Amino acid sequence: MCIHIQSVTYMHPDKDVLFSNVSFSMGKGEKVALIGNNGSGKSTLMQLITKELSPSEGEVICLEPPYYIPQHFGQFNHLTIAGALRIEGKIQALHAILQGDVSVEHFTVLDDDWDIEEKAVAALHEWGLPGVPLSHPMHLLSGGEKMRLSILILILRKQAPDLLILDEPTNNIDLASIHILTQTIKSFKGSLLVISHDREFIEEIGINMEIEL
Repeated sequence: MCIHIQSVTYMHPDKDVLFSNVSFSMGKGEKVALIGNNGSGKSTLMQLITKELSPSEGEVICLEPPYYIPQHFGQFNHLTIAGALRIEGKIQALHAILQGDVSVEHFTVLDDDWDIEEKAVAALHEWGLPGVPLSHPMHLLSGGEKMRLSILILILRKQAPDLLILDEPTNNIDLASIHILTQTIKSFKGSLLVISHDREFIEEIGINMEIEL
């Protein structure tokens, strides 16, 4: 078991019930789609799983630390592209070493990722952001560009997460980016929980189970 939702109810602060008595389980390695009408509480349920919110009633168990890509990206606006990709520290360590600072902590942070900057720049080019520096502020990018950068973490990080959670990942990105996203998700070996209205995308990535909220 990777995720277990038992009799979960969520109420807004004004006591209006968003959803009630929701239960399902998700096994390791499964790809599950959460579907339902707009406003049914799908994104809220994702936030319960990632512990950003707490249920009003019931129990949410998530055994794997998830990598969550939300539908909206305002939380990244204070970061640079390198910061959002979680490689800023590695790049700073790399530059320090190249400039002659051979402190042990720099090698520890870099962790033998000597080509991390080169890989990141190449990935940005592949995802339609050629020439955009890694120091570029995230708040100057569009929603679609921020989504691409979030998916890039799966390509750039040494070890893929055991659990990936995606909220409407094909929104605001072009067909070429959707193709790259689809191929990346198809090759992902961990557990996947995705919200999507894109029926073609859901079928293409090989969903094992659909849950309607």
